[in-house]
Amino acid sequence: MRSDVILATISDERKDSIRKVSIADYQKMLSDRDKSNTKKCIAEMIYHRFHGRYIKPFFFKDRTYQRHYKNGFSMMASGCLLIEALQAFYRGWEETQTRGGDLFDNFFAVTPSLKALKNRGFYKHVRCGIIHQAETTGGFRIMRGGPLFDPLKKAINAQKFLQALDECLKQYRKLLTESEWDCEIWDNFRIKMRHIIRHCE
Repeated sequence: MRSDVILATISDERKDSIRKVSIADYQKMLSDRDKSNTKKCIAEMIYHRFHGRYIKPFFFKDRTYQRHYKNGFSMMASGCLLIEALQAFYRGWEETQTRGGDLFDNFFAVTPSLKALKNRGFYKHVRCGIIHQAETTGGFRIMRGGPLFDPLKKAINAQKFLQALDECLKQYRKLLTESEWDCEIWDNFRIKMRHIIRHCE
């Protein structure tokens, strides 16, 4: 096993510092007898793993980037990857490729800010359209203004979509921190992490 593989990068912009969390660091956390500290450290690690990979790059505060390079389609593709990854952690799944639209509709059903996207064909027309064809289908439009979702125009605000997903990540971090070490949410988390570590071999 490659224990030096980096699982997450935790950055603190105020201190201009970066801390990398490796597989070895994660395993050390697991062995800590103080489980309240373990839960907090691991929850922080997984938040930064997702936030740094799927959300933070799109909120880079550079005028040239914001005006010329920031793209709603890239933001939506990233958001779709995040939803699948997060659901895999919630459920303890090794992979999500056979889960289809149910994965997204189940996610939207329990996410108040995204509930309006449930049963709208998001998986087929947005997720699969962007990831497989680099376009939306079914009349969906990707914007960077307006409400999060306008059902009449089938328009999704990519910026608000990612902001809603960041709130989901914060909620997951809170849930991990406050839940019992031996509960289902942690059991599924550890199962998924074992899959990730095995894939690094």
